[in-house]
Amino acid sequence: MKRHIKYITGLAAVAGIMATGCKKDFFNRPPQSSVTVGNYYQTESQVRAATNGLYGAPWFGWNNKVGWAITELSSGNGFTYSSDVNAFITWAAPNDNPELLAAWDSPFTVIAQCNGLINNMKPSIPGVAQATVNNALGEAHLMRAVAYFYLVRVFGNVPIVENPLSEVNDFQTVPTNPISDVYKFMVQDLKFAEANCSANTASTGHGDSGSASAMLAKVYLYMQDYADAQKEAEKVINSGEFSLLPTYENLFQTAYNNNKESILAMQWISNGGYDYGNSIQASWAYNSTITGTGDGYAVFGPTIDLQNAFKAEGGDTIRRHATIMLPGSYYPDLDAASGGYRFPANGSAQNENAAAKKYVVGTPADNGGKSASQASGNNTYIMRYSDVLLIDAEAILGQAAGVQPGTGIPLTASTSDPQALASFNAVRTRVGVPPVTSFTYQQLLLERRLEFALEQDYWFDLCRIDGYHPAGSATSPTPHPTAIAIISQQERGTYSTTADNNPVIYSNKLTPTDANFYFPVPAVEAATDPNLVKAPVPYKFSN
Repeated sequence: MKRHIKYITGLAAVAGIMATGCKKDFFNRPPQSSVTVGNYYQTESQVRAATNGLYGAPWFGWNNKVGWAITELSSGNGFTYSSDVNAFITWAAPNDNPELLAAWDSPFTVIAQCNGLINNMKPSIPGVAQATVNNALGEAHLMRAVAYFYLVRVFGNVPIVENPLSEVNDFQTVPTNPISDVYKFMVQDLKFAEANCSANTASTGHGDSGSASAMLAKVYLYMQDYADAQKEAEKVINSGEFSLLPTYENLFQTAYNNNKESILAMQWISNGGYDYGNSIQASWAYNSTITGTGDGYAVFGPTIDLQNAFKAEGGDTIRRHATIMLPGSYYPDLDAASGGYRFPANGSAQNENAAAKKYVVGTPADNGGKSASQASGNNTYIMRYSDVLLIDAEAILGQAAGVQPGTGIPLTASTSDPQALASFNAVRTRVGVPPVTSFTYQQLLLERRLEFALEQDYWFDLCRIDGYHPAGSATSPTPHPTAIAIISQQERGTYSTTADNNPVIYSNKLTPTDANFYFPVPAVEAATDPNLVKAPVPYKFSN
C-alpha cells in the first residue's frame, strides 16, 4: 500500500499526463509541482480529458500477464510451462510471486488515480458545464469500483481507501476491510456513477451511466441480490444503448474497438511503448508470422478441457474459431497481405495441439498500423453486452430457484421464463447455436464459459457459484463444493504431438481446496503493513 497511500496527496497535473495514461513511477514519489487537479482543470476540454488515464496504462500490470494467469490458468481454460505464471495452474502462486504483486499493484494504481480526481477536482468549476464536472467525477467513482471488483475477487478482504491524505502518517497500519464492506463500497460508487455519468457515451471509450448500471448488475449478481441484478440488467437492455455485434469474431479485432457491444474496456495504444499497449498478443500468438513484429511466443495453450467444452456444445464453431486455433483453422484477418494464416496441421502451443486466437490481432498492416512489438492497440474488455444478457437470465433463474445468499443455485435448477429465454437465446443465436425452450444453471455456466473464454472471467464464475460468502478469505476459507467438483473433472493435461495419428493425452486432473479460491496478499505489501494479513476491520462509512 505504500506507493498508493503515502504519496497520493493529489495528482500532479501537467498537460497530457491524464490524456495519455500515467506511468506507474508517477505514484512512487510526491508531486513535484504545486499545480494539482483542483486548480489545473479549468476548461471543458481539460475536465473531459481528466479521466482518460483511468482506462489505460494503470491497468497494464493486470493485463500483461497476471489477469489471464489467474482467470484462465486457474480456471482450467489454459495451460503454460512458463515459470513466472504456471504456479497459478495449481493455485500455488507464492506470496512473493511478482505477478501476484501486479494483481494487487495495478488495481490500486487505478484507485489512486480515481481518488486523486475525486478528492481534488472542484465540485463546480467556473466556465465548465456542471454536467461535465459531474461526469468526470462519475467516471472516477465507476473505475474505482471496477478496480475494487478485481481486487475483492482475487484477494477477498482488501483495504478501502477513499482519501489517501488520511493515511499519509500511518500507512503501515492500514487494515483490510471485510468483503461485505468492499461490496457495499462498490455499490455506493456505482450508484454515484450511474447518477452522474453522461448517457450514451460509451462509444468514446469512456464509461458512462449505462456502463455503471451494467457493472452494478454484475456486482449484485455476485452478491446474489438477484432482484436488483435483474433490475439493473434490464435497465441496460431497455435503454437500447448497447447491442450484440452481429459477427462475434469482429469483437476482437482492433478496427472494432468501442463497438456497440462494448460496455467498458481497457484502452490501449500501440505507439506509446510497452506500458501503454496490449501485450497479450505478444504472449499468446503462435509465432511471429502472425504478429509481424518479432514476438508471438505461444506461452499460452487452450486446455483439452476447454477444447472439449466447445465440442460439448454441438455446432458452436463460430465462437470456437474466434477463441482458439485448431490444426487447419484458417484466418483471413491474420497476415492478410500474404493471403491469411492457416494454423499448421502440427501446430501446438504448450503441447495442447491448439493455440489462442482471441486477442491475437495480427501484423501492423492487419490493424491499420495500430500494433507493434509487445504493444497492440486492441482493447481488453472489462464488460460487454452479452454479459448483461446472461446476467439477466441468471438473475431470473436465481429468483425462481429461491436460493438464499450463501447457497449456490443448484446446477439442475431450470427456467423457461420468457424474458430469461430471450436474453439467453440472444447470446446463442448470434453465434449460430440453436435456441432452447428452457435452460439449467449448468447450461448457463457453460454458455458463460464459451462466450467469455480467454476474456478473464471464468475463474471468477467458478469462485462465486457456491454462493456469496462475505466472511471468506484466503486464511478463512468458505465451502466451494460445486466449483471443486467441476474443476476436479477438468482435463488439464497435454497431448503427445499432433504428428501422431492418435495423439496420446497425458492426463492431469487437479482438485483445489477451499483455501485456493483466494490468493495471498503479496509479501512485499504484508511486510510494509502487517495489518494486511490480520483479521479485517469494519470500514467506517461516512453515510
